[in-house]
Order: sequence, then structure tokens, then C-alpha cells
Amino acid sequence: MGDSFLAIVGAFLILSGSVLYLIRNVMARFGVDGWAWLPEGNQFKTYEHQLAWSKVAAGIVATTGLVFLGVLLRPR
Repeated sequence: MGDSFLAIVGAFLILSGSVLYLIRNVMARFGVDGWAWLPEGNQFKTYEHQLAWSKVAAGIVATTGLVFLGVLLRPR
């Protein structure tokens, strides 16, 4: 893979992870609504649980971007 491709993909993933983190509250509210069919009292249905998972999702995407940039910057 070309260096420019890795740089573009890495930057895109870091930017995507940042945007996901910024909209984490919206994602958590949609997550609670999306799991409305679960029985009441289910831990997965709570706003706090969905907020935590939205942060994890943003972190995974941003970390993947950092890995791409790390591959780009590794010594050869």
C-alpha cells in the first residue's frame, strides 16, 4: 500500500472516531430507543450503558486510525 493511502485512511479514521465521540450522547439516546423491545430493567437498555458503548465504538475507530498511521511511520 502506498504511504499516501495509509495517511489518508489513518486521518479519516481518526476524524471519524472524533466525530463519533462528539455525537456520543445522540448515539446513546438512539441506542436506548432502539432496544426498547427489551424487558424493563435490562442493563443494556439504560442510557449510561449505551453511553459507555458509544465511547468504546469511537475509541475503536480512532485507535484503528492510529494503527494505520503507526504502520506508515514505522522504521523501514
